[in-house]
Amino acid sequence: MGEVLDLCQTRYADVVMVDEPPGKLRAVELECVARMPASRYVLEFDYRPELFSAARHWPESLVGVQKITAVRNAAEPQAYP
Repeated sequence: MGEVLDLCQTRYADVVMVDEPPGKLRAVELECVARMPASRYVLEFDYRPELFSAARHWPESLVGVQKITAVRNAAEPQAYP
């Protein structure tokens, strides 16, 4: 996940956390500014218990090491089990 942020030249502060239900982080949405024109993507990863946050706050050190399992255009609907 961290490598994608680097490749897209996206700051962690600009990443939108996708937690559904609230608190269960399942994906992040970001704008890949390194592409012209810039494109918005959703990077999905497998949910694990350490990705739960009642405060809905996830440190970059945790999110950055997640293995991406799917990538979709942000305009596509999400389908989480």
